[in-house]
Amino acid sequence: MMHSSEDKFHMFNSMTGVVAGLESLYTTIDLRNEAIVTGKIVQVDGMMNIEMEDVTLYDAKGVEQTFPTFFVSARIIRHIHIPKGFSPQDLFDRQTKKMVKVKPKKVRTFKKNRAKKYNEEIVKEAYK
Repeated sequence: MMHSSEDKFHMFNSMTGVVAGLESLYTTIDLRNEAIVTGKIVQVDGMMNIEMEDVTLYDAKGVEQTFPTFFVSARIIRHIHIPKGFSPQDLFDRQTKKMVKVKPKKVRTFKKNRAKKYNEEIVKEAYK
């Protein structure tokens, strides 16, 4: 999923990056209204709004409801449980590796190689 530049900024500079590292994992989210949501995180945007699938919602009275998809607004999140075996640092690293573009290595042409070699010779002579 492509993120806007603002989303990328928040992913790299706030706790949103840790939550985004939970994408494709099953976890539990506690909501401000005492409800609990358990399911697989599909997507997290830069404002920490979360899209989930295969969700079970437990309300404050303990009544269980299931949903194929579910959207959790960042505003109503109280706590997000990190699954055992993961640390926040691992999750953040996992997310940033997904988002960082690796530039392909440019192949130098004969002309550039010759210019570099000539430049090195000039520098070597200048510092004898």
